[in-house]
Amino acid sequence: MPSSIETKFREEESRIRNDRQAVFALVRDLVQAQFIVSDEELVNRLWQDVADRNIDVNRVINLMYKCSSHNNDLEMIEVDEMYQNQYS
Repeated sequence: MPSSIETKFREEESRIRNDRQAVFALVRDLVQAQFIVSDEELVNRLWQDVADRNIDVNRVINLMYKCSSHNNDLEMIEVDEMYQNQYS
């Protein structure tokens, strides 16, 4: 049976993974809305969602501009981890 520390670690790891996927989904939506379809209303709603969720705006901007392929989870993870390590 896993210890309570192991269980808490797994829960935290799962939360981080889920949070990261939510951030990545928002970044993908922002890239689509802002750069591809130029939908100002949607862009504003998405940025409001970022604010409502208390997501680091600079993290989102970093992912938007530092990733060459927003569909590549591995690249986004690498860019995100470098940002997190630099600013955490």
